[in-house]
Amino acid sequence: MKPVRISEAFRLSQLGVNPANFKFGFTNFESDKYITLKDTTPAGEQQLIVFNFEQKQLISRKANKADSALMHPAQNIIALRAKGDQENITVVQIFNLDAKERLKHVEFNEPVVFWKWVSLTKLAIVTTTSVYHLNISNPNEQQVKILDRVGPLGPENVVQIIGYGLENSEKWCALYGISTPDGGKTINGHIQLVLIEQAKQQLLEAHCCTFGEAYIHSDDYLSSLFCFVERKQGELVSRLHITEIGTPPQGAQKFKKFVEIQADPNFSQDFPVLMHVCQRYGLLFVVSKFSFLTVYELTTASLIYRERICNENVFVGAPTLAQGAYHVIGKEGVVYTISVLEDQLVNYLMNSCRHIPDIVSVGFKLAGRYRLPGADNMFMEQFNRALQTGDVQAAARIAASAPGTLLRNQVTISKFKQIPQQPGQAQPLIVYFQILLEKGTLNKIEAIELCGPILQQGKKAFVEQWVQQNKLEPSEELGDLFKKFDINLALAIYQKANANQKLAQCYMETGQIEKALQIQQTTGVQADYMSMLRNIILQSPENALNVAKTLFQRDPNINIHGIAEIFEQFQRLQEMTAFLVECMRNNRPEDGPLQTKVLSMNLQAAPQVADAILQMNIWTSFDRVRIAGLCEQKGLYQRALENYSDPKDVKRVILNTHALQPEWIVQYLSKIDPAVAQACLVDMLRHNRQNLQIVVNVAVQNNQRFTIPNCIKIFEQVSAFEGIFLFLGSLINTTSDKDIYYKYIEAAAKCNQIKELERVITDKPDCYEAEKVKNFLKDQKLSDPRPLIFLCDMNGYVDELTRYLYKNGFNRYIEIYIFRVNNNAAPAVFGTLIDLECDETYIKQLLYNIRGSCPVEQTIEEFEKRNKLRILENWLDARAQEGNTHPAIHNALAKIKIETSDDLEGFLLNNQYYDAKVVGPLVEERDAQLAVIAYKRQWGKCDEELIKLTNKYEMFRVQAKYLVERQDSELWASVLVETNTNRKNLIDYVIQALQDSKVVEEVQVAVKAFVLAKIPYELLGLLEKLVLHNPGFMQSTSLQNLLIVTAIQSDVSKVADYVNKLEKYDVDTITQYALEAGLFEETFQVYKKANQHVEAVKILLHRLGSIQRAHEYAQVASTAEVWSLVAEAYLNQGQILESIEAFIKANDSSQYLAIIQIAEQQEKFDVLIKYLLMCRTQLKDVNVDSALIYAYAKLERNNQIESFISNSNSADLQRVGDRCYDQGLYEAAKILFTSLKNNAKIASCLVRLKQFSKAIESAQKAATSKTWKELCFACVEASEFKYASIAAQNIIIVPDLLESLIKKYEEYNAQEEMMLLLENALGMQRAHVGIFTELAVLYAHYKPKKVMEHCRQYFQKMNVLKVLRTCEKMCLWSEAVYMHQHYDQPDNAINIMIEHSPTAFSHDVMVILLQKLTNTDLYYKCVLFYLEEQPESINELLRSIQSKIDLSKLVKFMKNTGYISLIQPFLQQIQNANNKDVNDALNQIYLEQEDYELLRESVKNYENFDQLALAQKTQNHELMEFRRIAAFLYRRIQKFDLSINLSKQDQVYRDAIETAQESQNAKLVNDLLEYFIQQNEKEFFTVTLYTCYDQLRPDQVMELTWRAGLMEFAMPYFIQITWELTHKIEYVQKKHEDREKKEEQVAQNRQQQALDAANEMMMYPQQLMLTGAPANVMDQTFHTNSHHKDLDKHPSNKDLEDIDILLKKNIKNRRMFINSIYLIFIF
Repeated sequence: MKPVRISEAFRLSQLGVNPANFKFGFTNFESDKYITLKDTTPAGEQQLIVFNFEQKQLISRKANKADSALMHPAQNIIALRAKGDQENITVVQIFNLDAKERLKHVEFNEPVVFWKWVSLTKLAIVTTTSVYHLNISNPNEQQVKILDRVGPLGPENVVQIIGYGLENSEKWCALYGISTPDGGKTINGHIQLVLIEQAKQQLLEAHCCTFGEAYIHSDDYLSSLFCFVERKQGELVSRLHITEIGTPPQGAQKFKKFVEIQADPNFSQDFPVLMHVCQRYGLLFVVSKFSFLTVYELTTASLIYRERICNENVFVGAPTLAQGAYHVIGKEGVVYTISVLEDQLVNYLMNSCRHIPDIVSVGFKLAGRYRLPGADNMFMEQFNRALQTGDVQAAARIAASAPGTLLRNQVTISKFKQIPQQPGQAQPLIVYFQILLEKGTLNKIEAIELCGPILQQGKKAFVEQWVQQNKLEPSEELGDLFKKFDINLALAIYQKANANQKLAQCYMETGQIEKALQIQQTTGVQADYMSMLRNIILQSPENALNVAKTLFQRDPNINIHGIAEIFEQFQRLQEMTAFLVECMRNNRPEDGPLQTKVLSMNLQAAPQVADAILQMNIWTSFDRVRIAGLCEQKGLYQRALENYSDPKDVKRVILNTHALQPEWIVQYLSKIDPAVAQACLVDMLRHNRQNLQIVVNVAVQNNQRFTIPNCIKIFEQVSAFEGIFLFLGSLINTTSDKDIYYKYIEAAAKCNQIKELERVITDKPDCYEAEKVKNFLKDQKLSDPRPLIFLCDMNGYVDELTRYLYKNGFNRYIEIYIFRVNNNAAPAVFGTLIDLECDETYIKQLLYNIRGSCPVEQTIEEFEKRNKLRILENWLDARAQEGNTHPAIHNALAKIKIETSDDLEGFLLNNQYYDAKVVGPLVEERDAQLAVIAYKRQWGKCDEELIKLTNKYEMFRVQAKYLVERQDSELWASVLVETNTNRKNLIDYVIQALQDSKVVEEVQVAVKAFVLAKIPYELLGLLEKLVLHNPGFMQSTSLQNLLIVTAIQSDVSKVADYVNKLEKYDVDTITQYALEAGLFEETFQVYKKANQHVEAVKILLHRLGSIQRAHEYAQVASTAEVWSLVAEAYLNQGQILESIEAFIKANDSSQYLAIIQIAEQQEKFDVLIKYLLMCRTQLKDVNVDSALIYAYAKLERNNQIESFISNSNSADLQRVGDRCYDQGLYEAAKILFTSLKNNAKIASCLVRLKQFSKAIESAQKAATSKTWKELCFACVEASEFKYASIAAQNIIIVPDLLESLIKKYEEYNAQEEMMLLLENALGMQRAHVGIFTELAVLYAHYKPKKVMEHCRQYFQKMNVLKVLRTCEKMCLWSEAVYMHQHYDQPDNAINIMIEHSPTAFSHDVMVILLQKLTNTDLYYKCVLFYLEEQPESINELLRSIQSKIDLSKLVKFMKNTGYISLIQPFLQQIQNANNKDVNDALNQIYLEQEDYELLRESVKNYENFDQLALAQKTQNHELMEFRRIAAFLYRRIQKFDLSINLSKQDQVYRDAIETAQESQNAKLVNDLLEYFIQQNEKEFFTVTLYTCYDQLRPDQVMELTWRAGLMEFAMPYFIQITWELTHKIEYVQKKHEDREKKEEQVAQNRQQQALDAANEMMMYPQQLMLTGAPANVMDQTFHTNSHHKDLDKHPSNKDLEDIDILLKKNIKNRRMFINSIYLIFIF
């Protein structure tokens, strides 16, 4: 007997997780709901796995970079932890996956080492220094600091946090962890217990702890406990402490117990890692590292059970949410469940835990506190004893503590009822109930028993309080009780009791329809909605309407018509209408009659309602004509039109425009047939011209349907031009049709719409024919010609317009036109007026009035081309006086001056606004000098004209002076071209002009022009005269620059002389031109003369390429910058010695990186050391010091290295050490690594120095896998396998290094040593999957005989896929089959066995694998394999897969092979399935084997086969038994004639008789009788008569037997007939007598009723007889008639009635009577 069951709940390895990740921190388990795992794919990608442990379902497996994840214990909430963007930042985020929202985002400035959900709202975060709480219920609250880690758990100590707990009231918390002072030999535990409210704490030397609650003092008080396992340093004994940290109940002491824990001597290093208080059973679970479970009873702190959970270490655990069990996970990824066996716990304690004092009492108390079975007899005894002694309270308490319904039942209640009430005390039953309420909840029986009287007394408040406190067990019966007094209380109870039918009914009664329907939908409860609706409609029609709507919303397929009929029956038209409007929105055709009814009723009673319904346009299936007529009668013309379809009706109703909305009329006419609509529009206009706007709107909206011409015709038919104007006015902006525009213009003109006419003409010039419109307007002779003015102005008809206006006396409009409309048209108007010989005075008046508003040039042009320029003189002077600077005005004045010779020169000099290009040629004809004045007056604009003029008249001095003063480069370029024949003469005058000039800019521009003209020699001579001989320009920097630059470009021999002579030139400019010209020496001289030493030395280095001259110049210049450049030049040429010397002279350390690189490449370490020592005086740089150490190392100056690193330096010793190590400078590297205390690298150096023993010591200090790997590889290469083994022991525990280690051993043919090493590692504590896997691979390659044994022993610990691939590669097929079999890959295993059967096949294994197979095609492959190689076992194979294969497919498959008979035993075994193909196959096999017995048995028991085909096959068989089977089959398929013929043929007459009897065919029976008579088979004749008795007519039998002389053989038949008739006659006689008695009784009753009625009439004469008989008489009559009518409904009694009639006629002749009976039965 066990009190606890340990079971395997799930293997996490099934999720495909790397077994290495089944460890603390990677696998998180907060409750029995979720498990989160952090995994790494073979590609190195991190994955987050969330597994629903409760449902055993994988929720998600996604790539995630989070370091850890934690699922909420109860909700779909996940917490993620990851490193932040900055160093030492940890980010924690919490997400609600259901709501898809982030609950928290918190950043910590330190690493997080542990975290855990400590409650449903709080997440605990343990950092390196503190503990925080995150509250997810408060989104605005940040992390709350709870405690600082101190003591052994402080940040200064190396400790691993393994747990954190929070007490339920959140007053206490505890942080615990472990540490080791000796590398793992001793594990110390540390607990920091904190009282949060008072900020007090206590440090405990303990490994593990937990908080919990349990019933310690009594069964109604939960005590808060703190439990921990203490083991102080230096002690070997551990103690379990159980301490009450909460307030004990009144009068009790705080509970405190401790007990020593007995450790297993075989596991001396074991310590507890998990603890859990099982509140459900009052137990404490303690789980140790090595998976030992110990269970303690809390009140005594006694050990009651101990068991090892598994053979692996456990690392994480979680309780169930129901607090009844506990789960742990082992290192192999197996989840184990620890559950208490409730039925056995108490018995186990009492019987198996005798070491506990007073164990019986302990067990009894435990059973009472937690309501556990096992002490039932003790409860009964104590209860009865208390009742006998009269201690009611004690008895009640015992009953309350008893488990289940042991005492809490109706019997107990009856006992308390029977106890008499003592004076001054409460009733015993009341005391009983009070105690039960104090301790917990009343069960179903108790609640009903108590609440009934309470409610009857009107004390409902007590019941309400109990319901709120959940003191009453909910039940349907209790709800029924409450419903009588308070329906709301009943609702609460029904809801808790899941009494859905009653709950829905209550909701309906209280009007909470939505809730009722929701319950019915979710639970499937059904209700009679129609009856319910009838009841509700009487109370509240509105509520009934809501119910009906809700019902429809829930179920659109509900009987709408039936509900509507209910409303109609109760004359609730309003509710019926509202309901149908809501529910018939789908507009189904079948709803048409109901729609018509509703609309008709509302049109008669409430037309506005019908109007609203029709307006909604949700119904279209009603009778439209009928509804339209009713609408017209009620004045609803709009609805009438919507439903009329006859054009006559439409034309009639549409004329009622006074009652219709214009907008609706427009929309309506836009929908109907265009022809009908147009006819309606015409009628509307003729009926009432006030409809014009409506007609216009319709035409506008339907212009495309009607076409615009048709719309225009509508208006033209009634001469409504205003309508045309309005219609086209709304469309005119959307079309460009010229005819439409012309119609619009025509209508506007006729309607005198001048402004609109103007607008159209001006805004749409491209939309009409201007000529046509112009002619129309001219013919129209409008009183206001402005539209014509605008038209002519836009289309250039100015001349025609002017003539029209002038001839028609519209002079005022001429002025309006040129003054207001278009000033620009004034010139053309003036021209036309001149042509019309208008009075000049009128023209001058117009000019005077228009002033300068008209175009000046065009005006002047019009007058000038008509030789009337003199008319404009005054107008031109006025414009000039106004300050108008327009050239045309001044040009015209100039022309007048030239013509009149009136002070022309003064005009040319003083007037600034004439155009010289226009006036100049005119003046040139008079005087060239005046032309020069004119050209020069417009400075720069008449350059070309002036040059031509001066060249023409050889005025070169004037031209040269103008060029110098003009300072225009382009002008200079135009005159200095080679093609200019006058260039030579011009240059002489230019030089003279420049010598006379005092303006430097004039000289510069001229010189530049000479340069651009490429006449250097003339330029050079010019500049020498200006710079060397003209004092005014000797100090000009720009001219000196030009001189030297010109010399560079034309005569380089003079450059050096100019450089030496001149002082004011610009050094940068000169050097730039010199460098471009390649004059490097001259450039050097310029820099040297300017003392620009750096630039000078650059020329020497980069242009002249002379390092030697640069070196000499540096010695002269003696500056650091120059030496630096020289040093860089040496450096670039690789002359490191000279470069370093120059850098030292320059005291320049800037190029130290390049110097170091080149010096190290050339191995000039001596000079490099000097340079680096100089650099160290200027800067502290890691590269300098590192290079210096490396140089010492290269020169083997190890003593100097030790001296250097002992002093202050900036060297990167690690990098230098690595470099020395890579270069083989192992001694120097060892010195450096020794200073760094880098034991890993020291070990590597020692390995290279062949100092293996010292290397082992350093590697042990380093304790890194890389170091051990390097050491091991070196030892292997040196064949030092002893040392290699020591190193390898530290490598093989790292899975990632194992494969490379094996390759190294194999490379040096040390496979044996490698396998020995792995074999020794199998028993290591840290042995991982890779060890078992790689050993299997090695066995497969080198010791194949060991593979199978190894696989069987360590299958669960291997990487199965890798071993599988190896076995298949090495052709180890048996081993491969085993691996596939146990890796749940039956398909592969079977394929291997089939393909490699000689070595891999095993029938037993094959059968086992086939049970797991999912690929059905493989079944048939196996069947074929067995046919070929294992035919004797094929039936056994098929039996094993019987439930997994398709029998029909199997039969077809076997038929194709031709060996179907081999599986006959199997087919016989499965024939019970009655499969058609199986039956056909077996029948065919039996037929071929001629086994008629089995065939008969088969066809008789299994009918599912082709019976006709089999009958046809067997009917001609040579064996009679098969032909009998054919007859049997024909009979079964009702081919009775064929069956009988076969039986006759084989003289199997009994079969024929049975077939005839079964056929129920009288003809077949008669034929068979005649056949027997023919064959003289008298006995079979008699048998046939007896067997087919009910199918034969007596007269025919009598005739047949009389003719054949076989009356004696037919006698049995006649005896039977006579017996049957006799019994029927007796039955009829009895029925007749009963009926006569009944009729006599009825007659007597009627007579008595008549007498009673007569007496009543005599007593009450004033009462009239309105019916033929009293109600009871009529009822009786109706009953009697109904009775007879019912008799008529039963034709089976017709024969009895006929016999009854015959009996009434007293037919005494018996023979006649019998014949009559025969006739009756025959017909």
